[in-house]
Amino acid sequence: MSDWDFLYEMKDRRYSEAEIQDAMASGVAPWEWAFIEKQGRKAEWEKLKSLRDAGTISREEFKKRKVEMFR
Repeated sequence: MSDWDFLYEMKDRRYSEAEIQDAMASGVAPWEWAFIEKQGRKAEWEKLKSLRDAGTISREEFKKRKVEMFR
């Protein structure tokens, strides 16, 4: 099974040609984006906590960024 088999699956699931072309350009199936976004938020949260713990940002700045992150 190749990394691009999801394109055939998209065709089987009746995605439009435009949606399939978007997936080809990004290399990601539409149903994988939620997981990728979650992982990105998790990494961003861990980075924010490490900045706070190291004293690089103030508590107020931490709270501000936290609110912005979880809107």
